[in-house]
Formats: sequence, C-alpha cells, structure tokens
Amino acid sequence: MTIIKVNNLVKRYVDLIALDHFSVEIEEGEIFGLLGPNGSGKTTAINCILSLLTYDKGE
Repeated sequence: MTIIKVNNLVKRYVDLIALDHFSVEIEEGEIFGLLGPNGSGKTTAINCILSLLTYDKGE
C-alpha cells in the first residue's frame, strides 16, 4: 500500500528552482532516506509534502 506519492513537484522561488519535477512513491513499511548536499531541496520537499509550503506544480 502506498502511503506517500508525489508526482512532478515543482517549487520555485523568485530566482531559484528549489524542486524541479521531484517524484517519489513510498510504500507502507518501507525505510526511505532523502539524501543530498546542502541546498538540494530536501527540506523544501518535506515541507511541501507536509503542506507547510505551497508548491507551483505537481500533485
């Protein structure tokens, strides 16, 4: 069973694309890590998934 599904999430700031068509599908019981360098959009992705930030495109 899928518990989190994100398709083509796009988040733009004035002069920066923080997320560019980010997609992920996480199944129940799955262990998932979101890894990347500083400034790569990890926190932005989580905040959009939790509806703490609005996003420009995606579902």
